[in-house]
Amino acid sequence: MTSILLGLGAALAWGTSDFLGGRFTTRLPVFTVGFAAHVSAVALLAAALLISGAGVSGAALGWGLAAGLATSFGGLALYKGLSLGESAVVAPLSACGAVIPVAAALITGDAPGPAALAGMALAFAGIILVSLPAEGRLFAGGRHLQPVALGLAAAAGFGVFFLLIGRAAASDADALVAVLFARVGAALFTGSVGAAAGALRWPGALPGLRLSAIGAIDTAANLSFAIATARGNVAVASVLGSLYPVQTLLLARLVGGERFTPRRILGAAFALAGVALISA
Repeated sequence: MTSILLGLGAALAWGTSDFLGGRFTTRLPVFTVGFAAHVSAVALLAAALLISGAGVSGAALGWGLAAGLATSFGGLALYKGLSLGESAVVAPLSACGAVIPVAAALITGDAPGPAALAGMALAFAGIILVSLPAEGRLFAGGRHLQPVALGLAAAAGFGVFFLLIGRAAASDADALVAVLFARVGAALFTGSVGAAAGALRWPGALPGLRLSAIGAIDTAANLSFAIATARGNVAVASVLGSLYPVQTLLLARLVGGERFTPRRILGAAFALAGVALISA
C-alpha cells in the first residue's frame, strides 16, 4: 500500500510541477525553465544525501544518469507543448509513456495480477478521456501536429525514465542516489543543449526562485516514484505516476479557467476506478 500511495503522490507532484513549468515556458525559454529546475533539484538532493549519510552505488549512479537524460528530453518536450496552450492534447499523450515499463514487465514475466492489469487499463482510458479537447476547438488549424509530436516525444522520454529509474532504485538509499544523479544528467543535458542553441539565459532573481520551487516539487515526485518502484512493482507505479494529467488539467481549470466537459468527468471517474483496482 505504501508504494501505491507514493505512486499517487508522484502523480500529484508531477502534475503540479508540469503545470507550473508550462506556465513559465510561455514567458521564458524552455531550456531556461528546465535547467533552473534541474539545478535547484541537484542542490536539494545533494544536501539530502549528505544528511542521510547514504553510500553511492555504481549501479544507482549509472542508471540514474541515463534516466536523467531521458527525463530531461521528455520534460523539455512537455513544457514546450504545454506552453502552446494545448494541455488537453499534450498531457495525456505524455502520460502514455507508462506503456513502456508495462510492456517490459509483461515481456520479463513480472506482470501485475489480473485486477491490477484491469485497473491499469481503466487508468489509461481515464487519462485519455480526461484530456480530450472540446469538440471542434483543437486540431482545427495547421499547427495541430506540433502538440501531438511534442506529447509523444515526452511520452518516450518519460517511459524510458520510468524503466531506468526502476532499475536503479533497488532500495530507498539507492532511490535517493539514483534521483540525484538523474537530476545531474538532466541538468548537464539541458544546459549543454540550451547553451549550444543560444537559448539559455539567466531568468532573474525572482523568476529564478520560482523556478527553484518547480525543481523542488518535481524532485519530490521523482523521489516518491523511485521509492515506490523499490518497494513495489515498477509497472504499477508507472501507471499511478502517469495519472499526473488529472492534476495538470485540474490546475488548468482552477487557475487558467479551462472548462471541464462531461467526457473529462467520465475520464476522471475511470482513472479513480483504475486506482482502486490497482490498490486492491
